[in-house]
Amino acid sequence: MNSEGKILVVEDEPNISEVVKLYLEHSNFEAIQLFRGGNVLKTIINERPSLVLLDIMLPDISGYELCEEIRKMDAPFHHTPIIFLTAKGESLDKLRGFNLGVDDYLVKPFDPNELIARIKAVLRRTMQPPAEMTGPQSSPRKWLEMGNIMIDLEQYRVTVGGNRIELTPKEIELLFFLMSNPGRVFTREDLLGYVWNFDFTGGTRTVDAHVKNLRKKLGQHETWNIQTLWGIGYSFEVVQHV
Repeated sequence: MNSEGKILVVEDEPNISEVVKLYLEHSNFEAIQLFRGGNVLKTIINERPSLVLLDIMLPDISGYELCEEIRKMDAPFHHTPIIFLTAKGESLDKLRGFNLGVDDYLVKPFDPNELIARIKAVLRRTMQPPAEMTGPQSSPRKWLEMGNIMIDLEQYRVTVGGNRIELTPKEIELLFFLMSNPGRVFTREDLLGYVWNFDFTGGTRTVDAHVKNLRKKLGQHETWNIQTLWGIGYSFEVVQHV
């Protein structure tokens, strides 16, 4: 039977790491175990895991810090999916994680079967553009261009006026989704479902934070903007000049 892929487990508690390894192998994944963060980047390059399970409270480096370092790696390693598996379960902790570009967040104690389900869900989302990122009656798109902005979803690259803009993977996915549906208004709950594909308490705040970051990084432009409809949600508006 073929493996479903390699999963890098970065967890300093041996008992938890062994339980995760057992369930991964039972689900036909190959588990790579690390108990500290120091060799994570090297392991990602050498082993090319399909996904990283990352504890936040590691003995030598914060999982937040490590997530930032992974997202700064060269392509294609910077887009390696990350799931935080941690005891830090406050909404602010989750918000910080998603702002750094983590793909999902599971709080200890956890159900190992839910963990496997979330891993498979993240892999489905990240291996190909979700159905919601396709145009009506069209094949899935991997790039978009409107005015001076262009998104290449294969390389996770965004340029404005030919200049590359550094965005997190989730910021790029949110922008791509909004641009794929110009003029259509989406509630925060809609965007959580389409782009994040899950919900959590206080989750709509991460949508607001991502939109705020996009506006700050992209700047203001005459031909398009991300519009806020107060009390409703957001839309990508293309400005037509006469």
